[in-house]
Amino acid sequence: MTRPGRADGVRRILSETRRQAPLVGHTGLMTSSSYEDMDTSDLVAMDPEGDSGRRLLLNPSIFRMLGDVTGRRVLDAGAGQGYLSRLLAGLGAQVTALEPSTRLLGHAAALEREMRQGIALVQKPLHESEFRAEFDYVVCNMVLLDIGDWRPALDACIVALRPGGQLVISLEHPCWSVTAGQTWRASRRVEISEYAHEFSVDRRFGRNYYRPLSHYLNHALTAGCVLVELAEPTLPLGSASGSGGDILEHITNFVVAHFVRSS
Repeated sequence: MTRPGRADGVRRILSETRRQAPLVGHTGLMTSSSYEDMDTSDLVAMDPEGDSGRRLLLNPSIFRMLGDVTGRRVLDAGAGQGYLSRLLAGLGAQVTALEPSTRLLGHAAALEREMRQGIALVQKPLHESEFRAEFDYVVCNMVLLDIGDWRPALDACIVALRPGGQLVISLEHPCWSVTAGQTWRASRRVEISEYAHEFSVDRRFGRNYYRPLSHYLNHALTAGCVLVELAEPTLPLGSASGSGGDILEHITNFVVAHFVRSS
């Protein structure tokens, strides 16, 4: 089977963004489905490297920040259906996948029985994690934006690290809009109407919360972390094609923060 090219990936990122658009803005008048309602086809589509946004933009930043994970203890905090856990285990990491959803963790468990990578699967909400100073790395990949009361979840990631351990957090960029693709094609700009105050939108599965980036950064710094790098990944210039596809060469969809726990 031919692997999709970069241009195909760009079209898929924009398509995925449109599919995830708010059902009724952030009015809360309509409830989106939960992750427990995901079809098998949706779960399988994330294998082996996640969706196009993760494969083209997030994964390269995350793995570059982590470096060599061989033999290292890694917590995949909010592992979802487990694609990132499997990639990390394939690189030689000792992985623990923490995920509250029965549906998502069930998919991860089925593949672990098949692949036997030695991934430890734990079903528990992130804020209820009891890990303390056990991991060399914690990766929280596109998770905190799903959580209304996010501070206890971020605290759980930090205390799970040994001193000197590294934390990598990825988020949808707070300046990204669900209408970004449409406004870029129309006027080559992305428009937002709120940044300073938290709001939420219903997605196809669950709800996303938009917050100023400073909320996450300052909380981690106050909790004893040092910021190593902040990445806003984009595609190389000239790599995208199609109507509006070059938006991801100029406007970032994601942000990835790399911290070290100092205390």
